Amino acid sequence: MNNNQGLKQRILSATSADEVEKLLNEGKKYEFASKKTRNSWASAARRKAAGEKYVAGTAEKPKSKKKARRARV
Repeated sequence: MNNNQGLKQRILSATSADEVEKLLNEGKKYEFASKKTRNSWASAARRKAAGEKYVAGTAEKPKSKKKARRARV
């Protein structure tokens, strides 16, 4: 197992339900993890249990259209 991956990625790449449970228990030790992060781990575990194929990563975001700066006079 590669510990350079985040916990969510390790949950999604786990090979057994037992391994997923161990990783979720490991996450309980992270006292400064936000509620959003903890929910993300739980959601990943549910998707993994449902057999959903999901690749953890960042979704592509559309680039914002910025206005051109006006030259100062």
